[in-house]
Amino acid sequence: MEHGLTYERLARLGFHRWWTPPVAVLAVLFVAAVTACGLAGVALTATWARGGEIDDSASVGSPLVDNILALASLALFIPVTLGVARLVQRRPAGTLHSVAGRLRWRWFAVCGGLAVAVAALVMGALVLVYDGASELRLTIDPWRFLGLAVLLVVVVPLQAAGEEYAARGFLLQALGAYHRWVGIIGSALAFALLHGLGTWSGFVALFVGAIIWAVLVIRTGGLEVSIAAHAATNLFAFLATAAAGGLDTADDTTAADAPLGATLVLLGGDLTYLACVLAALRLVARHRPRWMPASRTAVGVVADAQQHSPQTTATEDANSRR
Repeated sequence: MEHGLTYERLARLGFHRWWTPPVAVLAVLFVAAVTACGLAGVALTATWARGGEIDDSASVGSPLVDNILALASLALFIPVTLGVARLVQRRPAGTLHSVAGRLRWRWFAVCGGLAVAVAALVMGALVLVYDGASELRLTIDPWRFLGLAVLLVVVVPLQAAGEEYAARGFLLQALGAYHRWVGIIGSALAFALLHGLGTWSGFVALFVGAIIWAVLVIRTGGLEVSIAAHAATNLFAFLATAAAGGLDTADDTTAADAPLGATLVLLGGDLTYLACVLAALRLVARHRPRWMPASRTAVGVVADAQQHSPQTTATEDANSRR
């Protein structure tokens, strides 16, 4: 059993063989697909039962309903990845949260404040670059927008967290069990590809941004930093879309379709966030509050993993017979 593991190596806790990470990844994909198909079937059945029409695209309602359900469905990756980590890899599920074995909420609040500030700057820069102020005007009923805003504030962070648990959490750790940079590059490539093949500049923005977020996750020892950045970025984007009535139309464009100008702005935002988090981390390290672990290594979860691991149990039994 290894001691002092950094975040990307935590899949080596519990039961680990060379073939365990790919099997665990396949298990996540299978469970997520089955769960999503089951929920889609329930939604389609409910639509049919109340007399709604189901078109060839298997829409369960208006484009707005479909868009919200698509966002909410990504949150399924949170329980799926936690469950596979515990049942298949036989390691503490908390190792997906952070090296402390839990979400560090005060650190998450710090990252959230930085992420919101950077996301606001990025949105302002995009408006200046594309002269898009007219597109950000409120074109729908203000009360309807307020309701959508409340809904998005609830749904978007869950959607962002689901993607982070899948990409920067489970996949980074599965591939990182072999080597740190295998995990960083592999998880970033998968994250970019899952958003589709759009423009080359959009792909670069997603790929490089995902590398930056993965490095921050490893440096800070947990998913708080990437969940905050992802949630803030998506929330600003979806609020702007909702204000212009964009959620009421079927649209399959993603960040992968970003033009070159937007790519430069987004990468600038990622680098700014990187600098801000590293500065905050140095400040935290200088004053070390009790809610921040003394190091980025898995001090707390190693003991728990040793307590439940088959190797440790066998060792303890052998020692007891001496």
